[in-house]
Amino acid sequence: MVVIAHSSLRTLKLTKKHLHIYDLYEGKRTSLENVGTPEEKELFRNGEFKKISNLIDTKFKANQGQLSNDEITKYKLELDQLFDKNWNKKSIKYLSTKYCEPRKTRSSFNKIMDMLWAMFG
Repeated sequence: MVVIAHSSLRTLKLTKKHLHIYDLYEGKRTSLENVGTPEEKELFRNGEFKKISNLIDTKFKANQGQLSNDEITKYKLELDQLFDKNWNKKSIKYLSTKYCEPRKTRSSFNKIMDMLWAMFG
């Protein structure tokens, strides 16, 4: 008989607060570890930082046409599982653009989104 601990059944959920803190520390885990508050660090103790980084990288690869249809479908299902709100899914797209695209190719829209994200997180 196999016994599974209740805590391992917990599904990872990401929130707007996770995404804001990720952006606040510019996607750098070491910055969070060095200067983050205990509350911020607590939010990222179950691999959430790495998960957000992977989601951002995968979104960028999808936008660049580097993923198959099956990989894109799997990615979208993962987003549905991790996020309750559509705005958070759009935030992943924004963060992907911010951290993966070269600075010179960023549009005025993305610059405005940067400002709004900083103001309203």
